Amino acid sequence: QLYASMNVKQSRLLSFLSKAARGEASVPPHILDSFSEAARNALEKHFTEENKEFTLRMSNIGKPLCQLQMQANGVEGEPRTYDFKMRMIMGDLIEALLISLMEASGIEIKSKHGKVSYNVDGTVINGEYDIELEDGIWDIKTASPFAFEHKFNVDNAHEKIKANDSFGYIAQGLGYGMAADKPFKGWIAVNKSTGEIVFADAVESSQEKDEVNAKISKSIVATNGSQPFKRQFSDAPEVFYKKETGNRTLGVECSYCDFKHSCWPNLEFRRQLPSKGKNPKFVWYTHITDEWRERDADNSISGS
Repeated sequence: QLYASMNVKQSRLLSFLSKAARGEASVPPHILDSFSEAARNALEKHFTEENKEFTLRMSNIGKPLCQLQMQANGVEGEPRTYDFKMRMIMGDLIEALLISLMEASGIEIKSKHGKVSYNVDGTVINGEYDIELEDGIWDIKTASPFAFEHKFNVDNAHEKIKANDSFGYIAQGLGYGMAADKPFKGWIAVNKSTGEIVFADAVESSQEKDEVNAKISKSIVATNGSQPFKRQFSDAPEVFYKKETGNRTLGVECSYCDFKHSCWPNLEFRRQLPSKGKNPKFVWYTHITDEWRERDADNSISGS
């Protein structure tokens, strides 16, 4: 198994798990007890939390400004589905498991779930980081196979994440570090499909910190009610075999947004129209030409 730029902590953890796979490692009772408590707390949290009023937090300061404005304005988003709930629960349980395995492997953990506050322009941003190791703060992420391979398990993880950071991972992580006055070292990512683990290093520079502070300031202004709502993204022309079809679709940022129907009231979620596959992927369409609607109708009649 090859990993990008494996660091010492990652090597220690994977070595421990490799021994466990051969039946040569064990988890001490006190770590089993702490995992039981952490797993219980993680599950309980998802069934006892109440809806809270919107506030800027480290976990959302890096998200698109238009999404934050929607939340701050009290716009009702899409209802959560059961699978979303399951993903959130599994993420917290995997995090609890990973921390316990790190402890069992001998990695020194200085603190877990540390609460931090950061004052920017008179506004206090609160948050809770995942874990602090001897070298600094790390953020734990459960990742899809695609995100794991193309964002986290690469030599230039920071740049890859920053290039398409719809979830605000850069601002979140560096924000934790600045608030705690400790280095933010990066992300510990778990492939939720394969169980693979990678420690992806962050780049903490004065320029990066300045960019995050600027981002936080913009988020504060965007959500304080002084500015009218402004959508940050446009739709895009649908391209099939390098040719535009005339239809238009949502980009990645809008596709994952809970408020997309407010911005795009005529949205249609349907199979990709020009696809020739047996099971075309689903696409969010903002506009479908009359020609493609006629083709789709004809195909439906011929296939019935």
